[in-house]
Amino acid sequence: MAKKRKWWKRKFFTIMIIPHDASNAKSRRIHISLILIIIFAIIGIISTSLTLYRIANNRFNKVKHLEVLEEVTEQQRAQLKEIEVLRQKLKELEEMEKKIKNLLGIKGMIPPPKDIKMVSLGTNSIPDNETYDIQRKIVEVKTLIEEKQKVLLQIEKEIDRRKTLLAVTPSRWPTFGFISSGFGWRFHPIFRRMAFHTGIDIVTFWGAPVYATADGIVSFVGWESGYGKVIKINHGRGIITYYAHLSSYAVRVGQFVKKGQFIGRVGSTGTSIGPHLHYEVRRGGSPVNPSAYLSVDLIKIGKLY
Repeated sequence: MAKKRKWWKRKFFTIMIIPHDASNAKSRRIHISLILIIIFAIIGIISTSLTLYRIANNRFNKVKHLEVLEEVTEQQRAQLKEIEVLRQKLKELEEMEKKIKNLLGIKGMIPPPKDIKMVSLGTNSIPDNETYDIQRKIVEVKTLIEEKQKVLLQIEKEIDRRKTLLAVTPSRWPTFGFISSGFGWRFHPIFRRMAFHTGIDIVTFWGAPVYATADGIVSFVGWESGYGKVIKINHGRGIITYYAHLSSYAVRVGQFVKKGQFIGRVGSTGTSIGPHLHYEVRRGGSPVNPSAYLSVDLIKIGKLY
């Protein structure tokens, strides 16, 4: 008895090709194994293509991710460098503020301006935590720098204010010499009794130049009992200076004079026993000690007014 052949060995398919013209139809006999081979080959090709696509796509995504990471890292390096530059600038501003405050005799903290605004992060996207932390530090340092700059601007305005006050404050010596008689009660050398001295006497040589001790307008030029030849200069804010016992004048009433400008010469006119300058400062109509003004500078003027 002959053995039966397995079914798939006996399995064939016939493919008929029928042309549209009048030629005869053709048929081809194909074994099932060939069809299976073709099917498996197609499946293999598709699977291989999908696998290769996934590998290529993963590699592309990795490269793109690395490029993004490299870009973020480069941006972070630039931001870290910016932070160092800003911190150095902040340090310089703090040192400058400290030096100026020491120079002007300003103690304590100057209240920061109320119009300080936070600096924008400058990004519309949501950064990662590390990038956000760096950007936050940049904002903090920039805000501190803006605050320090405004504080320094306030100090600059205070310096300008003091310079303006100093210009009209009798804060320099009116002539060269030494003080022979100070402000206050003294034994009068001519009247031989105690009398209140309303200014200071500066002994110098006859004809020594006399200078205005502050900006102002000449309010009086002429002779006055006791003072002899005298010049009076109005400096505003109720302050008037007297220059007495002069030998000559170099200014006229109504003239504006600058601090340090030559206005006359020392003499011994009026109630005097020798060449000297009687220098007087009056504030609000009352005499005050001129010595308190002679050494006034940008620092001391802040305490004077």
